[in-house]
Amino acid sequence: MELFVLCAASLPAMALLHHALQPLVDARRRLPPGPRPLPVIGNLLDIDKDAPHRSLAGLARRHGPLMSVRLGAVLAVVATSPAAAREVLQRRSASLAARRGLDAWRVMGHDAHSVIALPPRGKWAALRRLAAAGLAGPRRLAEQAAVREEKARELARRVAAMSDAPVVVARVAFAAVVGVLCQAMFSEDLEPGLVDELTDVAVEASVLSGAPNVSDLYPALAAADLQGVRRRAGRLVAWLYALMDTQIERRRCSRADGEACKHDLLDMMLDMEGEVQEDGWVMNQDVMRALLMELILASASLSAATEWAMAELLQNPDTMKKLQEEIAAVVGTNRHLEEADLNHLPYLQAVVNETLRLHPAVPFATGLAEAAVEVQGYNIPK
Repeated sequence: MELFVLCAASLPAMALLHHALQPLVDARRRLPPGPRPLPVIGNLLDIDKDAPHRSLAGLARRHGPLMSVRLGAVLAVVATSPAAAREVLQRRSASLAARRGLDAWRVMGHDAHSVIALPPRGKWAALRRLAAAGLAGPRRLAEQAAVREEKARELARRVAAMSDAPVVVARVAFAAVVGVLCQAMFSEDLEPGLVDELTDVAVEASVLSGAPNVSDLYPALAAADLQGVRRRAGRLVAWLYALMDTQIERRRCSRADGEACKHDLLDMMLDMEGEVQEDGWVMNQDVMRALLMELILASASLSAATEWAMAELLQNPDTMKKLQEEIAAVVGTNRHLEEADLNHLPYLQAVVNETLRLHPAVPFATGLAEAAVEVQGYNIPK
């Protein structure tokens, strides 16, 4: 009992001593300057959870374009100027391009096959090439042009039919994007009820990915999953994996029955199944469903961008009017807008680019130092 009391009483003193000595330790390690962290919580109180980019910009004005910030127990080095960002993202990318995966998605072995969590080489590069060839290769884009135009018209008809009711832009946009993506991946649409359920799952997944998680800030506590974030993410991953498994098994059966190859992304992956790849990994069910799942969830960022664009246009009626006038001049009122028209709509392109600038899908480019490296005269520890 006395030992417990002694340890409990010494903890505050140890925390205060660590707080007092931290600047000296950082100076000897030649870390970038930054706001002085508090014991245990670090600089969390310096970061506004609703506008972290503004908080970091304010801190950078005081501490410089390359600064150290402690987020709980995690040391983060933040680059805020073009020169610092160029140094981190280009010149030192080989050492700093790895990723610190979110603890929420370390479930069912998903992080071992995730293009979001894998280091940017080998398996990660191969999966990205595969997805690009199956979805965005010149031949696939040409083959899917009619599908994209039909889904755009379906979206227009659906919104027009809801003219007397509120329209949740993100939901209808997500349904349209998922329709295009499923045609490219599976050569078929999902059932409408399944799309509605998938929309709810994608929204919850986005919330879990963006919410602060104690396990990410204090890795030593990750096993406890104190907020239950990993448990909630596990339910979502299980549901999504079941959906992907259904699609994979149906295709296996159709191929076994002698049906013609559809040459979509799923067929491309099944053609590679069981093959040992260049870096020793094997294309199997786990890899296939993880990639398909992440491509589906990525659709949520496109629908969110559509919603932000509409919100910004409603807040800026002059911009809305100018955009409507450009579309009317190029497309007219007697036909639908087509992909070929996009090259003649510079103002629409400017609206899209400004929306993505103001509301990027990933507001912070994050990396993990796989080795100690020097940036602008400061040490970035491993």
